[in-house]
Amino acid sequence: MDVNELVRIHDKNQFEIKLGYLIDHTKKKTEYDINIYFFIPKSIGINKYTYSNNQFFEDFYSYVRLITPKNSLTEIIDRLENLSEFIKKNKLKIDKHFEHINYELKIIICSYRVYLRKFSNAVKNGMCSYHEYVELVNEIKQFRKDINRLLDYIHYSSSKKIEDLFLFADEYSSLLVDVYIFRIIRLLSSECSEDIKNILLGLVESEVEYRKQRGYSVVSKNEEKNEELVYKYSVYKKFFYSILFLYQKRREDYTEVRHFAYAIAAGIAMIFATAVAFFSQKKYGSYTLPFFVALVVSYMFKDRMKDFFRQLFDDRFVFRKVYDYRNKIYDLEKNRLFGYYKERVRFIDDKNLPELILNKRLYKTDGRMSTWFLGENILKYERKIKLFNKRITDFFADKIEGLNDIIRFNISSFTKKLDDPYETLYKTVNGKIEKVSASKVYHVNLVIEFKSDNDHRLHKVRLVLTKEGIKRIELPEFDKFIKKGENN
Repeated sequence: MDVNELVRIHDKNQFEIKLGYLIDHTKKKTEYDINIYFFIPKSIGINKYTYSNNQFFEDFYSYVRLITPKNSLTEIIDRLENLSEFIKKNKLKIDKHFEHINYELKIIICSYRVYLRKFSNAVKNGMCSYHEYVELVNEIKQFRKDINRLLDYIHYSSSKKIEDLFLFADEYSSLLVDVYIFRIIRLLSSECSEDIKNILLGLVESEVEYRKQRGYSVVSKNEEKNEELVYKYSVYKKFFYSILFLYQKRREDYTEVRHFAYAIAAGIAMIFATAVAFFSQKKYGSYTLPFFVALVVSYMFKDRMKDFFRQLFDDRFVFRKVYDYRNKIYDLEKNRLFGYYKERVRFIDDKNLPELILNKRLYKTDGRMSTWFLGENILKYERKIKLFNKRITDFFADKIEGLNDIIRFNISSFTKKLDDPYETLYKTVNGKIEKVSASKVYHVNLVIEFKSDNDHRLHKVRLVLTKEGIKRIELPEFDKFIKKGENN
């Protein structure tokens, strides 16, 4: 798990946690345990009586995809040139090779995006070598040139799929230049020379001019065209990353156990009702008023007893022991089972909180005014994952490093009962009273526990919330603050 990608703000009401499950190629199976502890101030009003498991899973969304192959841009260009050579040799029967071309080109584009993102992160950390920027620009130009060449083969195909694939790759790879080069420019330190900025801007301007000539989308003063550009960029991203996404099938876990427990509850209730009927019939006889009253009363208590024992089994036995859902992970064609994971969520008592988790929760707390000392409800989400390594590696042409698990959580339920987002404060300036606006914030702390055979890590995350949503995310152990859009 790279801490730079561990958590990010998706929008004002949603945050994402990104976990990586690496495949051990020496073993048949790899197993991971993930626990996420939510420490929720009692003032927010989220507890076991107001927030059910069903509500949690409505707010909780997860998807699994393969980790994008990480290569240098030179290696990506070599792979693209090999693909181009393959297409050239088979241009007269290009449609027959669509699956291979589709897989290769999508992986290439995904790897290209990952490289640009990785480069921009290096710039954020202070990279400032003129040679590296010149090399980046030259390699991007070569990559874009090779992508452009693919358009020459469109007329050999009678399939719209090939045409869309090549055109989408051309426009999306050009748009990625805009997105990441502008990000790199914004991150450049003041120590970097003006020449670096100029060569980067020159690259962006050449791509913008190219897109204008092709009739592709460019940023303009026209709001509708900008809306179209944002929409297309989102569609392209999903289109190319679809090659990495895996299919998940969810069902309730241990439904047979639940039904068996409920059958026992119904049986106990029926024993009571039957016993009352037999006893009253023996004592009062059939077709008497007391016998009739006894039957009615036994029927009334039978239903209540059935519900009581169902609740008892859920709370004391079934609910505590079994998981809520079991999710199977397949390839997109749903032909091959790659693994599965079980998940459940429970409110737990602080007495059942492991000491390691409590110590991490209290790490860098602000004294006795922390909400931990004022009262917090603890919500624990558990996930157990098992991956079938050989099935995954045998299925794909690339060497698969592992899987990424992207967990998205909507905090709207947490903000319903919060106070207004701003309060008015007053101060004096030169003898005059001035109003100052201050945010009214609430802290929800998370401890993320990541366990495998060879690893055990804990990370603390603090969500700073207002009535309007997520204001920022803090990573206290790294003195890091995240605002919307900072680590996309």
